[in-house]
Amino acid sequence: MTSPANAPVMIEARGVEKWYPNGFQALRGVDLTVCQGEVVVIMGPSGSGKSTFIRTFNALEDFQKGSIVVDGRPLTNDVRNIDAIRREVGMVFQQFNLFPHLTVLENLTLAPTLVRQRPKQEVEQQALELLERVGIHEQARKYPGQLSGGQQQRVAIARSLCMEPRIMLFDEPTSALDPEMVQEVLAVMQELARDGMTMVVVTHEVRFARQVASRVVLMAEGQVVEEAPPEQFFTNPQHERSRQFLSQIS
Repeated sequence: MTSPANAPVMIEARGVEKWYPNGFQALRGVDLTVCQGEVVVIMGPSGSGKSTFIRTFNALEDFQKGSIVVDGRPLTNDVRNIDAIRREVGMVFQQFNLFPHLTVLENLTLAPTLVRQRPKQEVEQQALELLERVGIHEQARKYPGQLSGGQQQRVAIARSLCMEPRIMLFDEPTSALDPEMVQEVLAVMQELARDGMTMVVVTHEVRFARQVASRVVLMAEGQVVEEAPPEQFFTNPQHERSRQFLSQIS
């Protein structure tokens, strides 16, 4: 799946470097450009910096060197700037991070009514439509603890979509799920990609990357090792580190 020709740049990271207080360098001059409508899949071994990297896009992780521009807005330490970027960027985590004391519908409507100050009735209608879209409309009045892991992750996706983001980030969204639940979440993500959502996805799901990604990026030791269309990446990787990684996950 590729982005349209001459599509606007939605994320541009240049020379991003990050150190933790203990002196460990997690990111070492990472570059990445993501255009509107692209699905970029980031893969790599544990500890390679891939989750840290995408969490810098909405300031969940800070960085010390380099630059990140999101939807034309340079990412700075200014709180108003960060809030503006976060309103445009949805994120889905490994853990579902749903509020257990709120119903599914309440989980979806909380942020749009408080942050965007939209009318509650309008937001509830949109939330129900999104729950229909991810296949769990009938669960709207239940609490997260009453749902399976796959259902909870689909609620988390719908909750992000309720904020009408221009970009969606996924940080290993299926890694906490039982194997039989993985496909139902990936199917929702695949539909989002078909609809043209700009997405950056950290995952080890090879089939998803083959079928949906515009590009696959391999990270190791805080650096981008290889970046290529999925067909090339999986059948003819150019770097030994890529071949080693693929031999371990296939």
